[in-house]
Amino acid sequence: MNPNCPKCLSPQTVKNGFLCGRQRYKCKQCGYQFTRTTPRGKPMKDKLLAVVLYMYGLSLNSIAKLFHVSATAVLKWVHKFAQETYEKPKPGSAIVMEIDEIKKTNKLWIWKAYCRDTGQLVDWECGGRDAKTFRRLMRRLSRWNVDIYCVDHWKVYPKEMPKGCYFLQSKSETVGIERNNGRQRHWFARFRRKSIVVSKSKEMVDLTMSLFARFHVNGNMNELISLFS
Repeated sequence: MNPNCPKCLSPQTVKNGFLCGRQRYKCKQCGYQFTRTTPRGKPMKDKLLAVVLYMYGLSLNSIAKLFHVSATAVLKWVHKFAQETYEKPKPGSAIVMEIDEIKKTNKLWIWKAYCRDTGQLVDWECGGRDAKTFRRLMRRLSRWNVDIYCVDHWKVYPKEMPKGCYFLQSKSETVGIERNNGRQRHWFARFRRKSIVVSKSKEMVDLTMSLFARFHVNGNMNELISLFS
């Protein structure tokens, strides 16, 4: 029995000679010629396991060695999964919202907003450590009903905080988000200082932040692990 066409899945295939000693087939429906009849690439469970390992702190290079694939392949698996699960909490009310900026590289910083009441990482913005990046974050946070913002002593805050917004500028008031920063560095290799990790793109940093928020802060890893059952 001839295999189905891998392009259109039609069972109407016929033998069509040999190529490099392997039987060649041709699809009578779409005309596609092929020799390979086994599925390409790694199974979905392997790709999900690679995402789990990435989220438990292994670098893309380490995961690639475990699965005998390229680091680029692992990057694509993580990228696709992060895009499909990307989400941020919908705007609501917050009594205290902590904001902080965390350094990724000399040119890339991550601004984060943490709700002290719920313990959720509600939003983030990747860019420079400048007013322009902070404004993009505050533009989205303006949809939230926030009583107090707590920030550190970075000079951008007093200059760019919206008028009528009450905020406290003190390191002692950003303990929650500083703890969150520590968890972020713990769980992802790309956020640890002096680490060698593939891909320094702003998009992958943003997608990794979404994985951190979705499964390590606002949810839990059981949601991801349950996909294996």
